[in-house]
Amino acid sequence: MKSTAYIFYCSPAGTTRHLGEVLARSLDRSLERVEVCELGRNRVREEEVLAEIAEAVDRVVVFVGSPVYSSHALPLVMDLIARLPRRPEAYAVPFVTWGGATSGLALAEMGEALIASGYGLVGAAKVAAVHSLMWEAEEPLAAGHPDSEDDRMVRELALAVAANLLRAQPRLLDSCVLDYQPAAAAAVMARQNLDLARQTLPPRKVDEDRCCSCGVCAENCPVGALSLEPRPVFSASCILCFNCVRTCPEDAFEVDLSPIHSYIRQRARDFNEQPLTRTFLPV
Repeated sequence: MKSTAYIFYCSPAGTTRHLGEVLARSLDRSLERVEVCELGRNRVREEEVLAEIAEAVDRVVVFVGSPVYSSHALPLVMDLIARLPRRPEAYAVPFVTWGGATSGLALAEMGEALIASGYGLVGAAKVAAVHSLMWEAEEPLAAGHPDSEDDRMVRELALAVAANLLRAQPRLLDSCVLDYQPAAAAAVMARQNLDLARQTLPPRKVDEDRCCSCGVCAENCPVGALSLEPRPVFSASCILCFNCVRTCPEDAFEVDLSPIHSYIRQRARDFNEQPLTRTFLPV
């Protein structure tokens, strides 16, 4: 049976986008068609792709990628999963990038949500990526990731999924394998969220003498949560990715992330999650 792949992701720091590109290249020769959609950039495009999925006559596999923030997938990724159209012959592969502290509960929660939307799981992956809040640190967590070995594992996952979809009845992944966190750690992670992160992370102050209202920060906001009035103003949908700080050509944002680095490193020691990258396939 012919199959079409749809790859959705949100990628503030670019690493989840990188994996989406690896998946697209790997699937391009194996499946009938591959479509890629970056979330948060163009809502009209998202709706168009969802309509394509609803009307597709081929078997469909949806790859959904998110960075792990505060132990969970991003809200707009979970919203996308909830909006997926119900249809026959629908399969899915959730994948996450995480910065070496913990991959949290994101993969399990995405898997559960995809199943609830009517999509059978045919694979999954967690992939290490340099921690997005440590770009100024001398030794950031997960430095150098995703690396060539990570890419190889993702390519093999894609090819295995494509081969599985050639079966009359594809094998399904037992979602229980995505619930891999120890119970005590999972209880801690379940209590974390972006609202608590807003209380923990240092505030961003705009130096009005430096800011020239050039709009680079707004252009690089992955979720459209920043507007110029005429200086930067953040909406409630801000995901605390700090892309605005990282990309500002005038260094107009005053924020010191170094104190949070110690907290992130301590979380990595406390959870000691291994392996850094892992793929999941049906047995």
